[in-house]
Amino acid sequence: MAPVRVAAPMVAFFTLVLSFSGCAGEEQLPFGLQSQEVVEADHATVMAPAPDGRMFFGEQFSGQIKIIGVDGKLQADPFAQVETTSYLGQDWGLTGLAIDPAFKDDHFVYAFYTQPISPAAPEASPPFGPVARPTLVRFTDENGRGVNPTVISDNFPLTSAVHADFNANGNIHFGPDGYLYLSIGDYDIFSDQPDVLRKLDNPIGKMLRIDAKDGSAAPGNPFAADPSADPRIFAYGFREPFDFAFQPGTGRIYATDNTTVSCEELNIIEPGKGYGWPDVGQFPFPDCTAGNGVDGIYIFAKEGVANTSDFLATFVEVSGLDFVSGAQYPQLGDSLLSCELGTGVLRRVTLSGPNGDQVKANDVLVKDCKRDVTVGLDRLIYYATETEIRKLVPSNEQTPPALGS
Repeated sequence: MAPVRVAAPMVAFFTLVLSFSGCAGEEQLPFGLQSQEVVEADHATVMAPAPDGRMFFGEQFSGQIKIIGVDGKLQADPFAQVETTSYLGQDWGLTGLAIDPAFKDDHFVYAFYTQPISPAAPEASPPFGPVARPTLVRFTDENGRGVNPTVISDNFPLTSAVHADFNANGNIHFGPDGYLYLSIGDYDIFSDQPDVLRKLDNPIGKMLRIDAKDGSAAPGNPFAADPSADPRIFAYGFREPFDFAFQPGTGRIYATDNTTVSCEELNIIEPGKGYGWPDVGQFPFPDCTAGNGVDGIYIFAKEGVANTSDFLATFVEVSGLDFVSGAQYPQLGDSLLSCELGTGVLRRVTLSGPNGDQVKANDVLVKDCKRDVTVGLDRLIYYATETEIRKLVPSNEQTPPALGS
């Protein structure tokens, strides 16, 4: 696998950063928090803490996987690099990273990215974009170097040259059951190939549950007995489920689904359920309601902006989710964290009700979170801007603990 270095694209909306005045590390934030820089990082779309205290992270457009050591410093050389295409916008590239539950024994690290297949053809009529394929690859950690790259699965359809650069591979996470879950977007084909998204014979617009050893369907999947269905499918009906998180204690899966307007759902994902897409009616949604399928438990919308079909003006684009414990942050409580690419906001969402399907609080923590949020082994909140990975610590904590503490 020959890595290809690519420059970050010049896309206007990526430069939109909404932040508190002054440096976030110098200003008092809500809930008595302080934001501190950890390392510089270029579009770090995904972070994954390892059980030995290190933090792995992936840069979406360079395809590099890097390591923050237990001392909080960036390892000099990248852990590994996957191939990316030279034409990138918001969705393609390295978007998923997961550490094997048995990492202490097998040292496996998994990456989910868009493998380039063919370049763009701008001279064609109509012009064609590049073609790629979502790919899951496994590396073995050997003293901080990723060796023995192994493709676990590239059993995914090629992207559409007509709808290049949108809604392909999402994120990957191991569930409490030890199986690997993957989110796949709709390839942006909802307008001209909606039936593909409704069918269960393909992984487009689905959440999958697989055995990470070989990419096969995990036992007990809801459509395993249907000979016409892709047995890897766990749930369906998604446009762009960019990230999801398992709630500690309950194992519930919370996922967002990004739409083309300022109406982004927070869903609880259940096996075999459909979540509506592409049956959503006409844009814009006057009241953020979708069509058939399981209703979201909450809607993220861009505050102070009219809900129109103007994508750049209204999109929220939730790009990262994770759960934080009130044991480490009593002022936050046990909460869901949400990072928004479109607004730059990191939110604390407090869930309630016996089924965890009610939102009783939604508070802004910082306004410079653009890529991902995760809770490290030290139980601190780490989040990624366009250029840095930062962490949130109590403002009276002068010497934050090391990652492995």
